[in-house]
Amino acid sequence: MENKKITICMGSSCFSRGNKDNLKIIQDYLKGVDGAELLLTGALCQEKCSQGPVIFLGETLHKEVNPDHLPDLLQAYVYEDLGREDTGSL
Repeated sequence: MENKKITICMGSSCFSRGNKDNLKIIQDYLKGVDGAELLLTGALCQEKCSQGPVIFLGETLHKEVNPDHLPDLLQAYVYEDLGREDTGSL
């Protein structure tokens, strides 16, 4: 499995719009993933405040990320190279 990068915007707008909760969800999800090279990074404001909270999975920007759908989004991203369908929706 290739290296995967997850970048979460920690700017004040995204943080208050839900990335505070999303960060916890991502951290918990990553604890249960074996066999994948994953890098979680935080970023300062990504200047997408009106579309927040935003998260980058690789180079793909995900806007208005809902904590209820985030685990499915992560699952699809982490295992996409294994041919699984993207089941995540926002």
